[in-house]
Amino acid sequence: MVQIHVLGPMTIFGDDLEPVVLAPKPRRLLALLAVNADSAVSINALVQELWGDSPPRTATATIQTYIGQVRRTLAEALNKSANEIAEEILITEGGSYVLSTRGVALDITEYEMLTAAGNAAVQRGEFVEGSDLLHQAVALWRGPALVNVEAGELLGARIVHLDESLLCTLEHRIYADLQRGAHHTLVPEITELTARHPLHENFHRHLMLALYRCGRRAEALAVMRRLRARLVEELGLEPSPFLVQMEQDILRGAPSLDTHQRRSAQRTTVVRQQDRWSMGSMMTA
Repeated sequence: MVQIHVLGPMTIFGDDLEPVVLAPKPRRLLALLAVNADSAVSINALVQELWGDSPPRTATATIQTYIGQVRRTLAEALNKSANEIAEEILITEGGSYVLSTRGVALDITEYEMLTAAGNAAVQRGEFVEGSDLLHQAVALWRGPALVNVEAGELLGARIVHLDESLLCTLEHRIYADLQRGAHHTLVPEITELTARHPLHENFHRHLMLALYRCGRRAEALAVMRRLRARLVEELGLEPSPFLVQMEQDILRGAPSLDTHQRRSAQRTTVVRQQDRWSMGSMMTA
């Protein structure tokens, strides 16, 4: 089975796990098919991707030539015939082409499955399972999506979508980690994320919460001051209400900011103290 990785530099591997080499334009064409796997991509879309609004008169024929090159290259890598590739992997459907996941292993397909399963687990309140699944999803990324492919309009839009998806997955994974009580290990990672995304309010909120739970309340409040100053200076905006509420909760030490484990420990401590008081009263009596 051929393997195609798009979450990072685009790489293609055959049965022997040796890299498969394609020329730039056939590789870009295959990249667009890969990020739309199992969906028909029209010849017009492929023409738009490769040449924009200025296609050559021979654009359709050239696309067909590139498709033939990709099929022959994959056939050689898989020890199959080009006809088998056309029937099983890179399929013609009318005026469109489909890259079938029946014969291709795609990291983007695995990523989307893990992300969906992880988010569903988090929504059910199963934070350990959700965190583990989302960690696996993020681990599939080896750098910016398709970083070694020159992207046209359509592929560029898909890359933006993937980059935004990664940010959302990171955000959900960090939320799950916070819910499972992993705040001590999160501070360095979220600090880096807020530096790379200085206006991303949810990352700042997660950092404030992680710092607070680590007993670093002053630093948590300093995060809010820096974000507020930046938002006002660059956008003329105040922080969102949920961030202001977080700041107020930190100032008053709201119990809602504690982890489930910490609240449980506090309740256990109170119960033990009450037991000791009760025992002391009995002995005094």
